[in-house]
Amino acid sequence: MRYMDIQLKQIISNEFDSLFSVVKQGLFTHVDSVFGWCDEFQSNRLKNDYEPHRFHWVYLNDMRVGILCFKPYDNSLHVHLLIVFPEFQNQKIGERVMNMVHEIAHKQGRTYVTLSSFVINQRAISFYQSLGYQVTESDESFVSLSLNITS
Repeated sequence: MRYMDIQLKQIISNEFDSLFSVVKQGLFTHVDSVFGWCDEFQSNRLKNDYEPHRFHWVYLNDMRVGILCFKPYDNSLHVHLLIVFPEFQNQKIGERVMNMVHEIAHKQGRTYVTLSSFVINQRAISFYQSLGYQVTESDESFVSLSLNITS
């Protein structure tokens, strides 16, 4: 899938170690502060709780710049994970990736794009809110956000 200069390439099974390394780099501090991080648990969770074909490497032109995991649910696409590598942050790449997700959802006839974030990840929450996402639920650990892409 390609959207302007952003391309998604499905992660293949022999790339799991690379995928896990990126997930750990992106989520360690948040997971560790809420639940405590355990490599074995998180690795097994990634292998068993997510469908591998939902994970994509994000490329900017021909350079790998992050990962994206999303899945259709009812009338929405749910973004499970978006991680832009630190050296590529603050370059509007996340915004372009999310615009691509919005376009995919629209082409599939979906009404919403949804996601959740750790409450302590205020940077991510602010980013999604800057794109128009609204908080739909929250508790002490997580906040759920949604964007109506038909309006």
